[in-house]
Amino acid sequence: MLLRRFAFALCAVLPLTAAVMAAPDGQCPPRAGAGMFSPEQRLMMFADLKAQADSSAVDMGILRKMQRDKLKAMSDAQRQTYLADLTKRWAALAPADRDKLKAAALQWRADHPRPEGACPPAGKTQ
Repeated sequence: MLLRRFAFALCAVLPLTAAVMAAPDGQCPPRAGAGMFSPEQRLMMFADLKAQADSSAVDMGILRKMQRDKLKAMSDAQRQTYLADLTKRWAALAPADRDKLKAAALQWRADHPRPEGACPPAGKTQ
């Protein structure tokens, strides 16, 4: 019985370990749900959140939680419509504005590096 439990636990952990080991340059593997957005859609979504945070007194962390809750509550059709809207708005941006958003995202990532070994456990989000 103990051997079966150990074998089961090992089978459950091996794919997760392989994903972490396969991540290039010590980067974390993609989190659950993160693959839903293209990089452009993600930039557009966070630009919207930043604009909302700048125009109100609500903290960015609270806005991000509200956004996650909103996305979880959406049906698949609503989510696809939302993603299509993000893509359409990204395409409508001037190239200079797109470059600004990309540069701001790169600068933010440079200013906020993940500490060594900071990949969250599988299934957990930061």
